[in-house]
Amino acid sequence: MQTYRTKDLQSGHQAHVRGGRFTVRRLWREDSGTTAIEFAFIALPLVYLMVGIIEFSLAMTVGNSLEAATNMSSRLGKTGYVDEDAETQEQTILDEVERRVGPLIDMEKIATSNEVYNDFESLTNPDIFEDKNDDGDTNDPGEWTDVDGDSFRDGSDGVGTAGDIIVYKISYPWQVITPLIGNIVGDHGIINLSAYSVVKNEPY
Repeated sequence: MQTYRTKDLQSGHQAHVRGGRFTVRRLWREDSGTTAIEFAFIALPLVYLMVGIIEFSLAMTVGNSLEAATNMSSRLGKTGYVDEDAETQEQTILDEVERRVGPLIDMEKIATSNEVYNDFESLTNPDIFEDKNDDGDTNDPGEWTDVDGDSFRDGSDGVGTAGDIIVYKISYPWQVITPLIGNIVGDHGIINLSAYSVVKNEPY
């Protein structure tokens, strides 16, 4: 009688072990939560990738807008048109830039420059200016080297007069919002967007 009871206990223990092994094996093969686990691994990189795409899209939009504003401003400037509210031609051009891209950027950070040349050949060989006394201009004797000898200040600031060649330049430091993306591209998270246009003033 004792012998049978012992065999029954051993059989039950073996069945329990087999059942436990079967349960662990079944859990190991269970894959119903795989999608959630995989998403947890890729969620953060995916979010950063999407934000990076948005960042570059905004930067490209601003860059294209700056280029369009530069082209339009140069066309406006070569006619010599001065808006009655702007008082100067330079301010008229700046107002046109703000009208086109003002909502997308900080106008306080935008940098514009206008260089005057006598002819197109002088674009590749501009005159040399050196502000030796640091007074903010190069009109003092010895601060201007007339490279081509035409007595024209090729490369000086201004919008020129009728028939002059003007190079309009606009640049803007685009600040990358996402820290991770900012560590990868640009200069310490800043992408310098720039555009330029070369026109010849009309005989106004």
